Amino acid sequence: MFRTMLAVICVVTATPSFAQATPESIANSILKDVAKGDAKNIVENLLAKAPLVTVGPSEETNLINSLNTFLTSYGKVEGWELIHARNASSRYVAHNYIIFQEKYALNLQLKFYQGKDGWNLTAFNFTDKLDESLEAQFMEDLKQSLESLPAKN
Repeated sequence: MFRTMLAVICVVTATPSFAQATPESIANSILKDVAKGDAKNIVENLLAKAPLVTVGPSEETNLINSLNTFLTSYGKVEGWELIHARNASSRYVAHNYIIFQEKYALNLQLKFYQGKDGWNLTAFNFTDKLDESLEAQFMEDLKQSLESLPAKN
């Protein structure tokens, strides 16, 4: 199993082209690109959804090569599922998806911000380290369970 991580974190401002987009519609578009399996197309489309990302040619090539390694090593994409959605506020949300492939799975983390012109992608991360997402979900579930317990006097 590869223990490499492909990550790009960036801050973007709102752009009119995504004015009607939602985090779900942006994520769905990205996941459909991933299912097609063309790493170059995936990276180009991700960067297009985050227009203020400044990535040099060598960095873009590294992103494409890393993602291509995941896609070729783990096989064809068979589907995906939202495993965790977190709202830091009504305008800043994070979604984690598990992408099922023939031999293993990937975790895709997406972060979104809603500016005055609509929702924008602000960060993305592909990794094959699935335990981190499971631990994050466990901790969130535990926190919610503890908050629901009656207070002791």
